[in-house]
Amino acid sequence: MPRVTAVAADRSIVDDRFMLSWEDRMAEFWRDADDADPVRMRIQIDQLLSAAQCSEARALFERASLEDFLGEESAAVPLYEASLSHGLDTDRENQARIQLASSLRNVGRQDDALRLLEEFEFSTEYCSARDAFVALALWDKSDGAQALRNALHAADPALGRYRRAIGAYAAELFDDRQS
Repeated sequence: MPRVTAVAADRSIVDDRFMLSWEDRMAEFWRDADDADPVRMRIQIDQLLSAAQCSEARALFERASLEDFLGEESAAVPLYEASLSHGLDTDRENQARIQLASSLRNVGRQDDALRLLEEFEFSTEYCSARDAFVALALWDKSDGAQALRNALHAADPALGRYRRAIGAYAAELFDDRQS
């Protein structure tokens, strides 16, 4: 009898997983993501996307994100670009642009990354991430002072009472370079 109860409990767990929305299953996929087994991850994302009623843009975005996560930035770049050209919702577009810029930076295309980050009006919640990735690209271009200014600007929301002081110090970095 206990064995039947255990089986019933297991079925309940399985049934609950099938009742999750596609968005919840996708969130679970990313929460449990492990780059140690890329083949398994690609199979899982293929299964999720084949069962989904998502747009082509969203499917391309998720595939790009996976390639990026697996360290295959060269494969991710054209997928991000295609997802953006197919039209993503606002939140995913912000994510795709930041992630594409990061991938461009990682494949040595810092100027393209900077252009992408600077020419788009990001939603407020993504501005700190944009500034941080701009800082990384500037650092790669050997512009350490500007990179530090951008990094400090990215940290601004978390600075609290030190915001004014850090802002002044960041401005001095630029002034010192001009002298």
